Amino acid sequence: MSKVSKKSMHEAADWLVRQQEKELTKAEGREFELWQHSCDSNRLAWQRAQSFISRVDSLPKDIAGAVLNRPDDESRRFHMRKLALLLVSGPFLWGSYKVVESQHWSADYRTAKGQKKQVTLPDGTIVTLNTATAFDASFDQNRRLLSLREGEIEVNAPSTHYNGVASFTVKTKEAVLSLLDTNLTVRKYRDFTRVGVIEGQALISPIVTNNVSDSRLEAGLQVDVSNDGVLSKKPLLAGTTSWLANMLAVHNMPLNTFIEELSRYHTGLFRVSPDIQNIEVSGAFPVKDINIVFNMLSNTYPINIKQNLSRYWVTLEAV
Repeated sequence: MSKVSKKSMHEAADWLVRQQEKELTKAEGREFELWQHSCDSNRLAWQRAQSFISRVDSLPKDIAGAVLNRPDDESRRFHMRKLALLLVSGPFLWGSYKVVESQHWSADYRTAKGQKKQVTLPDGTIVTLNTATAFDASFDQNRRLLSLREGEIEVNAPSTHYNGVASFTVKTKEAVLSLLDTNLTVRKYRDFTRVGVIEGQALISPIVTNNVSDSRLEAGLQVDVSNDGVLSKKPLLAGTTSWLANMLAVHNMPLNTFIEELSRYHTGLFRVSPDIQNIEVSGAFPVKDINIVFNMLSNTYPINIKQNLSRYWVTLEAV
């Protein structure tokens, strides 16, 4: 069996990024063909690179974002070398990332990217899980507890007692929520938790600080809460609950942020050219059909959608 050299894998990574950034010129296309067929090592490197792209959804986020969404600076080149390292190392290093990922998905309840499902907990609480969500549940004589690891949920907690415990508790890294006959949504962001109450009310307690009193949140309101307390409180926005109808509802959201939200539901990597990142997007978009979303964007805004390497890498550019 032919051996793939490190040089070939680094060059394959470079060609991946070049093809993702912009369409190759005729001269570059000929250069790529010559490179690919100049030796078995290059040919096999490109095959491995394409196999890698077919699993691009598992690419570590810090590498993906830095490679695809930064301008051509030293930081971007550094992360591209990290991408090449993944390609060079093959199954061993890739497998180490998957082990870490599988530890996260050892949660009691979970969904994959693009999946949504509803579960009924032992106490009768109904929970709807949005895309890429994971949580644990614990029930005993002292508590009814849902611990959200990642993602977004809707909770319908009934007022009935369970083992003598009245209130239902939702916990994230930043906050503890006490519910009683409450319908709400909870989303875990990197540094804060967003809570939107649809019906009933919830008592919100930040995890760390002792200087902020509990905040009672009534129906029709939403809050963002960090370890240190409530960051903001406002009327419940349509975008907070639109996922329940498989929609992404936004108002004057920067295009770059919108694409980040959309990418939560779809396999692949998406890049927005810097000159259009701040275009403000408004509307309701079906998260289940990305082609409809792209058609809506290109027909409404001066945006051109370019798909490279099948459907896995997509670039949004100015018309």
